[in-house]
Amino acid sequence: MAEHYSSSPAAHQTHAYTYTIGYAMLPNKHDTFVQPSFVDLAARHGVRLAAVDASRPLAEQGPFDLVVHKLYGAPWRAQLEAFSALHPGVPVVDPPAAIERILDRFTMLDAVAGLAVSREGAVATPKQVIVSDAAALAGDVDAAVAGLRFPLIAKPVEVDGSAASHDLCLVYRREGLRGLHTPVVLQEFVNHGGVLFKVYVVGDHATCVTRSSLPDVAEERLRDPAADAAAPFANISLLPPAGVAAEMPPQEFVSRVAGELRRALGLHLINFDLIRARDADGNAKYFILDINYCPGYSKMPGFEPVILDFFLEKLRAGPVREQPACLGAGSGSGLAAGARQAGIEPSFIASGAEPKLVQA
Repeated sequence: MAEHYSSSPAAHQTHAYTYTIGYAMLPNKHDTFVQPSFVDLAARHGVRLAAVDASRPLAEQGPFDLVVHKLYGAPWRAQLEAFSALHPGVPVVDPPAAIERILDRFTMLDAVAGLAVSREGAVATPKQVIVSDAAALAGDVDAAVAGLRFPLIAKPVEVDGSAASHDLCLVYRREGLRGLHTPVVLQEFVNHGGVLFKVYVVGDHATCVTRSSLPDVAEERLRDPAADAAAPFANISLLPPAGVAAEMPPQEFVSRVAGELRRALGLHLINFDLIRARDADGNAKYFILDINYCPGYSKMPGFEPVILDFFLEKLRAGPVREQPACLGAGSGSGLAAGARQAGIEPSFIASGAEPKLVQA
């Protein structure tokens, strides 16, 4: 079983490990949170991280006090079920059945409509349809798009972490639909000032950061026959907005949306893409575009104490093998508070705060 440790001096110190967390991820997702800074912090609090070998039976590995994973498919799900049958007291983050609900871009947003904040009209999702037959995109386009207004974002249906799942395209007019690979989700593009709010959720904590997004599309661009009918685009939301001083959504609002969405999905580790549009009177309306499981938390400011606090909460809820010498008394780790004292601002508040009206 491979183990990953930091090369920093702290990693070579002797630690009294109380807990072992097994993590199962594809090689290109290893950096989701398993960074040297996180490994060191975890070690100082009695937590060891060990990589799971997905080619071997999970039940033969360990022992683990918690398993966190970002692998998909029936064989892996069977592995987790066999492991949980043998070790019912070991938390698995998160349930495969709940994760699978957001691996389909057409259905991942279904839970949004049932949120209280959505019923109040503060949050919505763009209109979208799924097209399974490529011939429909070359024939009766009006029937295929079911009344959606251009421009449209064309997205692959499956979210499997592959490069193909990020093969998105902005379609300005109907001619741009020809040649798209099906099945495909067509989602109305909503002008939002070129700024996307990416919300990282870890249990009851939510952190909102700004990222670059596609610029607004003018009506003249849609009617320009000389311009391209469609244009592919890369995942530009990985970049901070260039030269844009974006007004952040109210933190109480972000936390409320995050908490309601997480509970509706039955997941602990997600992020979602949020944009803000404005009507003719300048009033703000927020839209959720995408939901991802176990995202790249290393891109979240101050992620280390937030992730570790969450894991420790889960670990301490189960049986403990021994009390580490490096851990002090008290039921909470206080890592987030300690990080703030050290000048690190994780920028989260607990969910369940009293909701406030969204200010434009």
